Amino acid sequence: MNNLFDFQRFGKYVSLELTYNKQLFYYGLGAIISMIIVGLYSIRALNESPITEGDLTALLIFIYVVLGTVIINRAFAAFRSQKRLITFLTFPVSQFEKFLFEYLSTVLIGVFVLPLVILFAYMTEGELHKIINPGIGYTGLDIVTNITKEIFIGSEHEVYIKKLLATIVCLIPFSIMNLIFTGNSVFTKWPLIKSVLFVAAFLTFHGFLVYTIFEKMGVGEYITNENPLFFFSTSEAALLFVIFYILVANAVIVYSSYLKLTEKEL
Repeated sequence: MNNLFDFQRFGKYVSLELTYNKQLFYYGLGAIISMIIVGLYSIRALNESPITEGDLTALLIFIYVVLGTVIINRAFAAFRSQKRLITFLTFPVSQFEKFLFEYLSTVLIGVFVLPLVILFAYMTEGELHKIINPGIGYTGLDIVTNITKEIFIGSEHEVYIKKLLATIVCLIPFSIMNLIFTGNSVFTKWPLIKSVLFVAAFLTFHGFLVYTIFEKMGVGEYITNENPLFFFSTSEAALLFVIFYILVANAVIVYSSYLKLTEKEL
């Protein structure tokens, strides 16, 4: 198909996919919300004292990691069955449109929609549980606003640094999801396990690269009290470089998964 992208055709494709998978979507959404509500309710009920904000944050992050991994693992599900793969590849939409739908329905849902679903379930459970037991320590969205306020406390320079650090923290789960997404386009058997090993290998490679540059190549000797950031003039420049590197790495990784799709169509 010569046409790379047609909005009307893509809209019909999305509508068809949503119609075909709407039952799975409803069941999945209901299961996620129910599981979080029951889980949080049980944890609160079994603890004699209210859950601290730190423990609650760690718990919500754990839930996000588990559910995000499940969602991303649905990417390129058609690659795991020869019959479904043939249907997927011969469907009358462009390669880019197929790839875009896979990306939107997994990575972007995991990055933007899933946190909102988790917060909705958390607030629903808190409000209901508070009616039964007002002493559970439920504080609504204070857990989010406290983090946000912390970023904007301090001088203009400190706030800017905190914003850059927050950007890097937000890019970490996004990057991991992109890695798993790409792994799913490459591996047909046991894609999740192989993708996790791929992520581990990717992180190990970067750790080895940093070790080689700063230790084996002696670059670490140039980092002194007078030049603590090596070739970066300021901490802002160093953080901006990290952000730029992460974005470029993500672009390369995602493009690799697109090339893998085009390779299968060939």
